[in-house]
Amino acid sequence: MGNQPSFWIMVFVKVFISFDMEGVAGIVDWAQCRPPGQAYEEGRALLLGEVNAAIDGALAGGATEIVANDSHAAMNNLNPLDLHGRAAYIAGRHKPRYMMEGLDASFDAVFFVGYHGLISGAPSVLSHDPLEVYRSFVGITYITRVSEGR
Repeated sequence: MGNQPSFWIMVFVKVFISFDMEGVAGIVDWAQCRPPGQAYEEGRALLLGEVNAAIDGALAGGATEIVANDSHAAMNNLNPLDLHGRAAYIAGRHKPRYMMEGLDASFDAVFFVGYHGLISGAPSVLSHDPLEVYRSFVGITYITRVSEGR
């Protein structure tokens, strides 16, 4: 290669994952989404599997930083130590931007995991309509309004 300089270009890819529970594969009953009980523990395991699959996919695609926002019910459904890839975990109810808490213009991609359909839309398992207060308004690039089912 002669006198050509060698150098590395570092690329940082930041991925935001917002996850809900009612749209996760294998969740077919409200008992799987509401604590306490064995059904809820099974639902949590299914949810963790899908969130970790999204994290693994993001890492395989080159993600260097991942933030996962728990957006279901009390928003503390997973043990953060069980998340793959050193993903940061946002949990708890007091989130002004609810399902999009933590998302800003620094992110390169957004994944929506386990989202469900609206009850007023096409038929889907465990569909329901969130209250308007839960709708998130995001002003990043071309996205102006994001909600479950839209």
